[in-house]
Amino acid sequence: MEKNVIIAIILSAVVLIGYSYIFPPFKAAPQAKTPLTAQTGPRAIKTGQAAPPPAAAPPVVSLLKVSGAPIKDITINTSLYSAVITTEGGTIKSFKLKKYPDAEGKPLEMVQPGENIMPLTLVPAGATPAQAEGVIYSADKDTLTLANGASGTLTLTARGQDGKSLSKTLTFKDGTYLIDGSFELDGYPSAVMYMGSGFGNPEEGPSESKVGKRYGYAGPMALVDGNRYPKTGLFHWLGIKLGLEKPEGPVKEYAGKKGWAAVMNTYFMAAVVPAGPIKAILGQGASEKDIAGIQSAGPLEKFTLYIGPKEYDRLKAADNGLERAIDYGWFAFIAKPLFVALKFFYKIVGNWGWAIVVLTVVIKLFFAPLTHKSQKSIKRMQKLQPLFAELKEKYKGDPAKLNKEMMELYKKHKVNPMSGCLPMLIQIPVFIALYRVLGNAIELRHAPFIFWLHDLSAKDPYYVLPIVMGLSMLAMQKMTPTSMDPKQNMIMMLMPVMMTFFFINLPSGLVLYFTVSNLLSMAQQFYINRYSSDN
Repeated sequence: MEKNVIIAIILSAVVLIGYSYIFPPFKAAPQAKTPLTAQTGPRAIKTGQAAPPPAAAPPVVSLLKVSGAPIKDITINTSLYSAVITTEGGTIKSFKLKKYPDAEGKPLEMVQPGENIMPLTLVPAGATPAQAEGVIYSADKDTLTLANGASGTLTLTARGQDGKSLSKTLTFKDGTYLIDGSFELDGYPSAVMYMGSGFGNPEEGPSESKVGKRYGYAGPMALVDGNRYPKTGLFHWLGIKLGLEKPEGPVKEYAGKKGWAAVMNTYFMAAVVPAGPIKAILGQGASEKDIAGIQSAGPLEKFTLYIGPKEYDRLKAADNGLERAIDYGWFAFIAKPLFVALKFFYKIVGNWGWAIVVLTVVIKLFFAPLTHKSQKSIKRMQKLQPLFAELKEKYKGDPAKLNKEMMELYKKHKVNPMSGCLPMLIQIPVFIALYRVLGNAIELRHAPFIFWLHDLSAKDPYYVLPIVMGLSMLAMQKMTPTSMDPKQNMIMMLMPVMMTFFFINLPSGLVLYFTVSNLLSMAQQFYINRYSSDN
């Protein structure tokens, strides 16, 4: 019983890492590229139904025929970002984060080239996104430069010959990534405002391509009445589709009393939060890039934008549920205190790598009594193996008698066969929670540690940490008493090789935690083997 449980626990840990490595986050299957319109909002295709034929593009509305204003760029500068908004479509052309450099050390560009729908595209009923991006707006100013907490407003307006009009008003404030806004419709019953698709796959953008693989959700996401869509959680991150909602078409809609819609990757997001009820639109555009947006419920829609890093404290302070974009999984109640502790240690040591080391030491000390008890129990079980072998030989034809005699042997030597397993089971939630914390913490992005480790969110470029971690696992197995038979023991010796393979491309901050944890476990096992009494 005991040896099987131990094997199950270790294999569970392998599955957790292995599936996360092998299976990427679930993405909707590509569908027929039907043009999107804002007449009733994009619709998903139900399973079992044939895809409708591509709809003919609606006639160009009168609004798009009139263009009295020249195309120009409006620049916005704050202490956190610089943005460019073009009057062609009234969309965000560029949004650079000054506090977050890309791989070349330049301010990170949030708007990637080649998007099929630009951020802040406003599509009135009866038009397509392509038509809406051809609308030429007039702007009430050419530039905004804000500092010391100052705010400023930009208004974009487009009018047609028939009197119909669209307007967008944006209020920027220095020191925050939040932007207050509204759009107003005159002559149109509704409209959809999209956030762009520059956040689809974090490995595709030129800014992130040189820092190694990233892990975490990348794509469109919405929070509607407290529910996150598409469904994510522990099974999602393991690559298991059971219980997940599978999108049935290129675009899906979610309506509720409040919430937000966003496009994001592991560390950054662009979200729109309507002031009132929400009708979120998620999916893929015509070029199969991720899109997210909201549909208006009337001629005036007020909203708040957030375009920036997924910093938990900053998102939490916004007080609109944006912190739910960081998915800590089922064990969030453990992950959040661990993250707070990690930040506390960072303030003391001034380096995120050393903060991970300190946190690892604290966790190991916290579980030291349980680990000590588990290791002593395994050691006692090993000493009983010759007696178990005698009983098996003596009662090999009588399983009931064998079980009874084994229980008596446990009782006589005061050994609990489960005492070696329970401490390990208790630590699994902490293992999963810390895995999620280190995998989602933007604070580790581009954070250096020592020598060759210049980015704790990227893989070890020379694979030193994964190899050391694998060797430490192998040494730990050699030091730990085992009650397994030779065949099982041989299988277990392959575990360090498998784990090393799984950890090769994981962020080095994660590998650092497991490496330090293994080294501390080796020290504890050495002490038990040499000094601890097993009586």
